[in-house]
Amino acid sequence: MKRETIAPASIQYFPLAQLYVSDLNPRQDADPEGIDLLADSLAMIGLIQNLSGILDGEGRVGIVAGGRRLRAIARAVERDATVTERHPELASIPVRIAPDEATARAWASAENAAREDLAPADEIRAYGRMKEAGADVSAIARSFGKTEAHVYRRLALAALPAPVLDALKEGQISLGMAKAFTVSQDEALTLTVLAEVKGRDVS
Repeated sequence: MKRETIAPASIQYFPLAQLYVSDLNPRQDADPEGIDLLADSLAMIGLIQNLSGILDGEGRVGIVAGGRRLRAIARAVERDATVTERHPELASIPVRIAPDEATARAWASAENAAREDLAPADEIRAYGRMKEAGADVSAIARSFGKTEAHVYRRLALAALPAPVLDALKEGQISLGMAKAFTVSQDEALTLTVLAEVKGRDVS
């Protein structure tokens, strides 16, 4: 059976005015309060997850996955134009471009069916940045659609040295191992132990 070759998706950058929510996006409506909360999050920590879209005949980009993010970017910029100086990715927005309409439809369906959560290390860093920017646990929980208990557990790891969170992100240590490092306030000791346990299945 002959298999079709699909061109790889590319990340390209576009100004906000060039983007719109595509008709292929199954979620045409958005809760205004939810958009406001997401705009607060973007203003504090910037854009973490790229949008996905398809180029139209006029050179504009219809967003098929990330319509809420697009609306929240517009809201954040509308509230405070200087937000793009702190977060340049809100001015030149990264979009994963679909090579064809079939791929764009597949992306739209996948986004609608199951929203992928942030990896734990990215989540820990995102919550930590929001807290440093002045957000309380309740606001962080609402912005990410999580419980306050979950946010508290992640924030407990936000002060870990960057190499520990890097190792967690790369799968070199488990989340349980990362939690164990919170008992130490000695960064040099932490990094020494980290070097010994990375990539090993230890308790």
